Amino acid sequence: MPSIHTSKKIELLKVVIFYSLMSALALAIIYFFHIKVQFFGLKGLPEAYVATFVLYILSHLFTAKTDWGEKLEEFFASLLVPISIPGILILALSSSIGEELLFRGVLQNLVGLIPSSIIFGLVHVPMNKVMIPWTLIAMMMGFALGGLYIYSGNLLAPVLFHFLINVLNIWTINQKYGYQNPLP
Repeated sequence: MPSIHTSKKIELLKVVIFYSLMSALALAIIYFFHIKVQFFGLKGLPEAYVATFVLYILSHLFTAKTDWGEKLEEFFASLLVPISIPGILILALSSSIGEELLFRGVLQNLVGLIPSSIIFGLVHVPMNKVMIPWTLIAMMMGFALGGLYIYSGNLLAPVLFHFLINVLNIWTINQKYGYQNPLP
C-alpha cells in the first residue's frame, strides 16, 4: 500500500477524524429528528460535473487576474503542499461528505437555503486577512451546492460537486507549487 504523504501543516488523520465526527453528528440529527434526506440519485450528476469544471476555470482566472486570488492560493499552498494523490482524495472525500451531510442534509432542510449558505460561509472564517475572500467564496459555494441539492433532490450531486472541485484545486496547487506526484 502506498504511503500517504501530506503537508506537515495538515494532519490528515485529524482532518479525517474531524469530518467523520461531523458526518456522525449529521447522521444522528437526521435520524433522531426524522429529517427526510435522499442520499442517492442520478439527477444532478451531469450538472455537478459541468459546474465543477466551470468553477475550476473561473477560480483559476480569478487567481491569475487578481492579487487576492494569488495570495489566497499561496496561503492554501502553504497548508497543503505537499500532499499525495491518495491524501488529496481522502481529504476531498471526507470534507465533501461531512460538510454536505451537515450543511445540506441537516441545516438546509431545517432552516432553508439562505441561512444554511450564510452559515456555510461563516464557518470558513479567515485564519488571517488573506483568507477574507475565502469566506465570501465559501458562502457563494454554499448557495451553489444548496441550489444543486434543491434541483437534484439528493445529496450525491452536491457531494460529487464538492469532492471534484476540492480534488482539482488541491491537485493543481500541488502541481503549481512544486510537488510532482506520480500516480501510485
